[in-house]
Amino acid sequence: MYLYAINIPRDILLHVYSGIIRDSSGQCIRAFFSFYGNCTILEAELRAILDGIILAQRLGLSVLWVESDSTLAIHCITKGGGPWHIQATIRHIRHLLALDRDTITHIYREGNQVADLLASEGWDRRCYHEYSSQDLPRRHRSLVQIDRFGLPTVRGL
Repeated sequence: MYLYAINIPRDILLHVYSGIIRDSSGQCIRAFFSFYGNCTILEAELRAILDGIILAQRLGLSVLWVESDSTLAIHCITKGGGPWHIQATIRHIRHLLALDRDTITHIYREGNQVADLLASEGWDRRCYHEYSSQDLPRRHRSLVQIDRFGLPTVRGL
C-alpha cells in the first residue's frame, strides 16, 4: 500500500492536499483531494498524511507504507520536533502509525504525479473529494499506470 501526499501551490498560504492509496502492485484503491485553506506548507503536508492514514484504516488496510515528498514532515513524524502548532497532528499520526510495522519514506516530487494532478483538481474545486479506482478520471488512471510500470514521464512546464 502506498500513500502519496503532496500539496500545492507552495508560493501562497492557501493549500490543497491530496493522496493516492495503492495496493502492493501499484493499482489505485482510492484517491482523494481537499482544499485545506490557510495554513503552512508543513501543516498541509502533515494533514495529507494524517487524512490518508485515516482513509486507509477506514478501508481496512492495516500495514501501511506512507510516501511523502516532504522530508521535513517525515522528520517531524519519525524523529520529533517542529513548531508547537503541529504537535497535535504529529501525535495523532504517531498514534495511528506503528513505526515498527508501518513505513514512512521520502519520494521525489516526480514520483508523486498522480497526487500532484489530484491537488490541482482540488485547487480548482476547493472541496473534499474521493475517487474509487473505478471512477478515477482517465488522465489520473494513465499516470497511475505509468507510475506502476516505472515508465519515465516529462513534467509539464
